[in-house]
Amino acid sequence: MFNGIYTPIVTPFDEKEEIDYGKLKHNLDKWSRTGLDGIVVLGSNGEFVYLSEAEKLQVIEFTVKNFTKDKKIIAGASCESTRETISLAKKAAALGVDAVLLLPPNYYKGGMKEEILYRHFTDVADECPVPVMLYNMPGNTGINLTSGLIARLARHPNIVGIKDTGGNVVQIAETVRDTPEDFAVFAGNTGYLLPALAVGARGATLALANILPDECCRLVSLAKEGRFDKAKALQLKLLKINALVTATYGVAGLKAALDLLGYQGGLPRRPLRPAGDEVKAVIREELVHIGAL
Repeated sequence: MFNGIYTPIVTPFDEKEEIDYGKLKHNLDKWSRTGLDGIVVLGSNGEFVYLSEAEKLQVIEFTVKNFTKDKKIIAGASCESTRETISLAKKAAALGVDAVLLLPPNYYKGGMKEEILYRHFTDVADECPVPVMLYNMPGNTGINLTSGLIARLARHPNIVGIKDTGGNVVQIAETVRDTPEDFAVFAGNTGYLLPALAVGARGATLALANILPDECCRLVSLAKEGRFDKAKALQLKLLKINALVTATYGVAGLKAALDLLGYQGGLPRRPLRPAGDEVKAVIREELVHIGAL
């Protein structure tokens, strides 16, 4: 069963746009000493859409070898075809990950009716040697995995949870209500972490946990302990910095924040561009304001 806080880690690039494994190792060492329950490699913040399959497998292999064995690793294995998704999921499993995370195919989004999506995910789950977590991210894919579809998919013995980045707390509550007790419903953004926990989410996969992992874990602990006044205060405190490194400035902003806090974000890969001095100043100001810097 998957619980707690995971972070979708960044993939640092150097000036030649090659993966900087030295920076990645530095970050993995730091994350291993935090309260994180695990990490996601090749998630959205990992710029997986800009990596070749060979690079994806190299990053997975390096992460498995260089991250603590005490925490879980989930690997993104999303591809457009079912066949390619099965192939990548099997290769990731062979490298030692604990689960794979799957977006819905979305290039032909007009044709991605519920039954087609159901068949896609169950076909992958049938052949994947490790558990499958669904990934609902309508902001990027243009497709919302409804609570009804998730409830159907949750009956598959190898589909064990969902990361929901849609931001609809009602849908998250419906998913918790309509899925088995051991199905892991994860919030996908710190902005609604506490509301998601309040309706039964088991944890979250958070970009913000790249830079503030222990604060994100503390919010979960406070909620579990019933200390909702303190949990609410921490939730509100994290809202602005979370927005800055997600919706406002994206991966480039997150990488800039990592650099400010002793991690090594590296550069993004084109067409993304690194954060400029003005953006870095805004992020630094908020980190100072919340006492993180």
